[in-house]
Amino acid sequence: MVQPIALTEGQLAGPAPKARRAVRIHVTGGIVLEGNMVVPQTRGISEVLNDRHQFLEFESASGHKLYVSKPMIQTVQMLDLPKPAKAAH
Repeated sequence: MVQPIALTEGQLAGPAPKARRAVRIHVTGGIVLEGNMVVPQTRGISEVLNDRHQFLEFESASGHKLYVSKPMIQTVQMLDLPKPAKAAH
């Protein structure tokens, strides 16, 4: 667990802890990326996709870090969502 650091006036906080969310991203040109979208732990995927930043941080399944241009993204499919429970018959 990360301990908060007390700041005095003029100091900047360090970067927010990051979370990795398994995704499949379809971009223009038919390219499909599978791996992890890297987002601050305090923010959801939709917040990151809709914020003012031009790029999003992505790690490929092979571990390579990429920055994906948001205007190139067509769809983002979440791969780490829990499966819905099956109804009892």
